[in-house]
Amino acid sequence: MWKISLCLVLLAGCSRLNPSGTYSGVLKDWVHEVFTGILIADGLECDIRLELSQGQEKNLAELTFIHPKMSEIKRSGNWEVGDGERVITMDDGKEPSEYFLIKRGVRYAFQTKVGLANDDGSSLLLMRHEGLSRKASFPVEIHFGQDKEAEVRGVGGNPARKGTWNWMGERMAVVVKMPGIEDGEDNEVPAETYKYILRWSSSKPSALELEKLIIMRPFLKNDGSKRQSWMSSLIFPEPPLLKPN
Repeated sequence: MWKISLCLVLLAGCSRLNPSGTYSGVLKDWVHEVFTGILIADGLECDIRLELSQGQEKNLAELTFIHPKMSEIKRSGNWEVGDGERVITMDDGKEPSEYFLIKRGVRYAFQTKVGLANDDGSSLLLMRHEGLSRKASFPVEIHFGQDKEAEVRGVGGNPARKGTWNWMGERMAVVVKMPGIEDGEDNEVPAETYKYILRWSSSKPSALELEKLIIMRPFLKNDGSKRQSWMSSLIFPEPPLLKPN
């Protein structure tokens, strides 16, 4: 009996169909996100609204604070992806000038280095406002070549990037390393690595479904040496379909 089971396993492993040629589809990503929440301070409810937008050169941020007994306060700055969170930096010369948005399940902790908390000591949590946030569509094209070679084109307007692909059980991973960039002070920022996790579609057997996009980036220590990479994942509840050209 075990011999029959082993044969079935081997047949199943051999039945995996390798992708070949070019597959194209459309990704949807947030280009304008609005997060809202309430901070309880001195027994009063203060409304917090954070807006993050992706731009061509800078990612813009706007923070609105509404206290029931004070005038509305607006602060502007920019944001970037940090070590597992988004870092929001205000450029108005006021303190605190740096905030952190950290995903906590379906909500987001909004913090500073010294902390932000309600009267009862609980963290300030924000929710993404789906109605006010906006997504945009980006074409994506993945070419599967010989010897596990791959090329990704079209994401975010970036030029084609060469990489590799491999099976991971019943899924496949396309790995592409982005080029390093300089931070404006002649310091090279460590290059990001993009990993696309795909599977054959059950509804359209000739197409691929993109389940997840994982972004990895090594961070530098003060002495210039690299430390462990952090990972950020973009999971698609409705996986985009990439169809063969």
